[in-house]
Order: sequence, then C-alpha cells, then structure tokens
Amino acid sequence: MPYQGDTTPAGSTTAASSPAPPAKTTTTAPHVVTVIPAVDLFLGTVTITVKAGTEWFRHPQPLLIAQSLAQAVRPTHWCEASRTLTVTVAAAGKRAGVQRHYTLSREDPAEEGPA
Repeated sequence: MPYQGDTTPAGSTTAASSPAPPAKTTTTAPHVVTVIPAVDLFLGTVTITVKAGTEWFRHPQPLLIAQSLAQAVRPTHWCEASRTLTVTVAAAGKRAGVQRHYTLSREDPAEEGPA
C-alpha cells in the first residue's frame, strides 16, 4: 500500500497550512472586580466594598458563602451586573479548584422592621 502522508518538506510553508486568525467577538464581558466580601451570619448580609462605595446584599444561606470563603484558593470576584459572587474553592482532582457562584439580592437590611 502506498504512503498517503504529507509530502511537503518540513522547511517550506504554504498559505493553506497557516491557521486563520481568530474571529473577533463583538460581545462585551460584564465588569468583574476582585473583592474581599464580609459575611454577617447573624443578619444574613454580605457586604461588598468597591470603588463606587459599600453595598449590602442578602443571601438565603450566608453560612455557605462563609464556608466557601474559608476554602478559597483564588481571589473572590464580584459581577455588579448579575449580582454574582464567585468563589473558587479547593476540590480533589481539580488543580484550579471549582467555582461556586452565589447570586445576591439587593435588599437593604435597614428597611426591615422588628420581627
């Protein structure tokens, strides 16, 4: 059976073998910043301070966020547009860790009345 491989010499280049440049995407990524959030387990609030100021958010299970922050292996990221806090935690078999996403609600804890 005859050889059916590439017979082009290794030193030569052809236009057909050069890879095409990657296509430009027109979508813009949401603005994500690195933060150190503060979690209040008693009130159930998460405090995030960025250049725009300090904001308070709520999450139904603040203990999960606090536990994730205790296991974090990378900086924590905040996306204002989607109100998502991303914490990368250690995981067996995952060298880069696993991202956990927490969507926070924008409820002002001062607006609550006495229970």
